Amino acid sequence: MKISVYEGPKKLVVREVPDMEIRPDEVRIKTLYTGISHGTEMNIYRGYAPFFSKKYDPDTRLFVKSEEEHLWTYPIRSCDPGVWYLGYSAVGEIIEVGSEVKHVSCGDIVYTDGPHQSQIIKKEDQVFKLPDGVDPKHAVVFTNLMTCFNGILDARIKLGDVVVVMGLGVIGQITVQLAIMSGARVIAVDTIEKRRKAALENGAEVVLDPAVTDVAQRVREMTDNRGADLVIDVSGSYHALNEAIRTIAPEQTILALSWYPNEARLILSEEFHHNRVTIKCSQTNYTAPEFAHLWKLERKREQCMRLLPKLKLDNVVTNVFPFEHINEAFAMVDQRPQDVIQCVLEYK
Repeated sequence: MKISVYEGPKKLVVREVPDMEIRPDEVRIKTLYTGISHGTEMNIYRGYAPFFSKKYDPDTRLFVKSEEEHLWTYPIRSCDPGVWYLGYSAVGEIIEVGSEVKHVSCGDIVYTDGPHQSQIIKKEDQVFKLPDGVDPKHAVVFTNLMTCFNGILDARIKLGDVVVVMGLGVIGQITVQLAIMSGARVIAVDTIEKRRKAALENGAEVVLDPAVTDVAQRVREMTDNRGADLVIDVSGSYHALNEAIRTIAPEQTILALSWYPNEARLILSEEFHHNRVTIKCSQTNYTAPEFAHLWKLERKREQCMRLLPKLKLDNVVTNVFPFEHINEAFAMVDQRPQDVIQCVLEYK
């Protein structure tokens, strides 16, 4: 089998290793496609992730400095136990099942949270059959869809709300579509023309380029000077988050759905302070406590599988590279974001 190896910031290679054994409750998946994460995974690719110098304490839920051996070190192999950060969105065909597997079979096309490698071993309850009619390469966005759906739960959109989506990458394109399904009027914002065009095709009422338009002023003009009922920031950019603070209506909430890089400059002395703005983080591993008992992980996953065939994704999955060209694919996402929305690796 072929695996990806992260040798250091902006350096990925493909290596060949022996096939792994499967246990009785596991399946072997021949990978068809994996999706490159343009947010979380790109922060790791660039060396920004905190896990190289700090550890996350699950008891205090704090990042603390550490010199312990379990911190991330180079190289990182995608097949190492517990690895999720070298890819986490995979679609493939089951080619072998363990003796205790009951609910999936050889030949099933499934999604799993799997890394960039040609074979993936997973427990039966960690793989999910695709709905009929879904293009397998489009299904690599399923984890992104889960993140967006969790954000929509946190957003609590009301019918007729004016919702501004900042950032129109994969998460942004899906968020635009889910917000519209929830009854919102969507204004979509990005500096990249390819993304704005896709957002219009995906149902946004208006698209704005913040490089040439004062977004906050334009939204005021469109809303009788109220401002947006909700801003969802999926840009990963502090420039966009500052503009979200200017754009949101007084006393309202910005939903931050991004993983931001470490360097920050937030402007908190102007609209944030005078308009009593709230910034709320939506993190995909947690559900708001007031309805967590209703929306458990299994229900969210089932709902997202129902939504997957309803999404327009042909203009979201824009670039496909052979797995062996993984370094070229990551470099494109890193250096030429204007040319790509979702980049996919193909395994032949």
